[in-house]
Amino acid sequence: MGNLTESKKRDFVTQLVVIMEQNAQLLADKGFDPANKIDQLKQELSAADEAEGKQADAMAAAKNATQLAQNTLNTAYTDGSATVDLISGLLGKKDNLLLEIKKLRK
Repeated sequence: MGNLTESKKRDFVTQLVVIMEQNAQLLADKGFDPANKIDQLKQELSAADEAEGKQADAMAAAKNATQLAQNTLNTAYTDGSATVDLISGLLGKKDNLLLEIKKLRK
């Protein structure tokens, strides 16, 4: 089971359901009524589909949050750099405070 992909597992369950539906009478004649198992597998497959949808939504939300964080940080960095330029204009390029501030970027 470890080497099977999601699509192979999904195909297996789907095909098994179809085979049991098509051969319900044969299985019943042999002492196994597949109706409950068919319903169970269909419900499990539906739950897996729903969970996969939630997973996709979570992945999209994570990407959006990452993009927002990066954009916000870029804005803060740009504003900080502009502030350094302002301080440079006020104090002069040789001022010790400005030289210390410029070391922060390294």
